[in-house]
Amino acid sequence: MIFPEKTIDGIKYKGWKDSSMGRHDLYNFESKINYTLEKSKKKKTSYFLDTYFFIPEALQLNKETYSKERFFSDINTRIRFKTPKMTIDGILDDENELSPVNTIKTNLKYIEYGKTSRDIITSTHRELRLLSSIIKVSLRDQFTYFLTNYQSLKKQSNFQDLIKSYLKSIEMLQLKMSHLRDNFLMAQVPEKLKEAFQLASEYISFQLEFWIIRALKTFEKELNSETQSKMIKIIEYEQKNRKNIHSRLIIEENTDNESYSYWEGILKKYVQSVLYLDKKRKDPKSSSLEVFYSIAAAVAMFFSLFLGFLILSNLELYSIPFLIATVVIYMLKDRIKDNIRYVSQKAVGLFFPDRRIDIVDGFNQEKIGESKEKVNYINKEDIPPEILKIRRASNITQIEEKGKPEVIILYRKKITLFNNKIEEYHRRRRDISDVMRFNIRDFLRYADDPVQFELNWNKDKKVIESVPIAKVYHLNIIFQLTSYKKNKLKKVYYKKFRVILNQKGIKRVIELEISL
Repeated sequence: MIFPEKTIDGIKYKGWKDSSMGRHDLYNFESKINYTLEKSKKKKTSYFLDTYFFIPEALQLNKETYSKERFFSDINTRIRFKTPKMTIDGILDDENELSPVNTIKTNLKYIEYGKTSRDIITSTHRELRLLSSIIKVSLRDQFTYFLTNYQSLKKQSNFQDLIKSYLKSIEMLQLKMSHLRDNFLMAQVPEKLKEAFQLASEYISFQLEFWIIRALKTFEKELNSETQSKMIKIIEYEQKNRKNIHSRLIIEENTDNESYSYWEGILKKYVQSVLYLDKKRKDPKSSSLEVFYSIAAAVAMFFSLFLGFLILSNLELYSIPFLIATVVIYMLKDRIKDNIRYVSQKAVGLFFPDRRIDIVDGFNQEKIGESKEKVNYINKEDIPPEILKIRRASNITQIEEKGKPEVIILYRKKITLFNNKIEEYHRRRRDISDVMRFNIRDFLRYADDPVQFELNWNKDKKVIESVPIAKVYHLNIIFQLTSYKKNKLKKVYYKKFRVILNQKGIKRVIELEISL
């Protein structure tokens, strides 16, 4: 079986770190599940992700109105390496062999000596984009830590010194980027790499300004003039730097800054695409169905010939009974073939996934894993007891469950990672992020108006008022992540989310606590 039978924005579970779900826009929510490549002698690491969609019955989704094909058209998945974690000081450390800066410097030395092979060019191009991604995540994590833990940090230590120390590291990064820029301006460096460096440095410059401006605005009243001056100096340096290279990431007054947002999106995709893995879709059922269809045609032909010899040989040629028998045999032949084809589709559906994807490392064109997916409507009786317990835990009373009947869709995915292939090509990128974006437009076709009005007696004003009442629907989603070791159950993790939506789209996504 492809999917084995199991026998048994917020909270983070051990072994399932940084996994989250949230509202992406009005019609899409997005989840991120991280798979860790286990350090073992195993050739493969397998994860099974079961996603239970508890959909209000009032939205009228069923097999007839919402097919498997529509489900897969609404779901968009992206597989990528998780961005390697590294501090600014770690990036700048000359002894750190994992730092992209050191790899870039080594490659530039090779180019300086005349070794401009394709591998060196590709490696430098990749490291520049990886450097930008690592710096972005490092800045995000550090400033988010400052912003969210400000009160406790203020009590435990000299907050000013922490900020100043980090600003010093950023100034060292600016100096390092300036030296790299001088190296890339050499005439011997291919134009492709010069352009790659400019794009990467633009993105790094943008991230530095982005986070320091937010920190300055938040801590403006808490920071002394010296620290504020350092932050302003870094911001103005980056603005001047981008202006000198004619970057489109410059905010101009009295304009709509259309090119700014457009170019920022281009740079983001350019930089982060170094982490994305290619997906090659395969139809796991087609070859098997072709075999079954051929068998169906052969069986139908056999019965038609058998009945033909058995019946027609006893009838007068071209007589009325002969013609009627011929038509009946032809009809039976078609019915037999169609019934075998129908049974074949059902049988193949039980043993094969609905969708299969090969996960390919685009730089090396090596298959490093595969994903197999399957979706079905299921009855409440078929839901594992622990999932039902998690679903019912958020009900205020037992009556709520009966008053809000639900349709349940189970989306199952098996992710297999090839340990040896990933370890062969990647020292820093090991963990895989599975990003799923789901569009809920099809869920809203039968939704009621988002605002309804009820009459209410206002005892203070002594009048009857028409009061607006928001009409919302709760889409409950439970994730169950299971890892196996040598076909034996190893770990199971759960997460539960609620998507609150109305006729106009998604209002918010909340994460609910789980107790088993």
